[in-house]
Amino acid sequence: MKKNIFIASAACLFIFIACGPAAENREAMHIRAKGFQDSIAFVIKSSMAEAAAPAGGRVVMPDTSRKMIGQGTPTIK
Repeated sequence: MKKNIFIASAACLFIFIACGPAAENREAMHIRAKGFQDSIAFVIKSSMAEAAAPAGGRVVMPDTSRKMIGQGTPTIK
């Protein structure tokens, strides 16, 4: 009988310990995850901005002298 009570109490203790971190730990975990998320987003945005920038720091202007096929003169209503 004592053996069964010991096993049951050990199982209950294990279940309560294995449920997860306390609320304070969860809040700190979410804050840290938000910091990681922001830093990854910054790296992605800066990489995309760098890739979109023209090479050599030159300003590239679009050629407006030629019309694209299928584009007529815009009309203002």
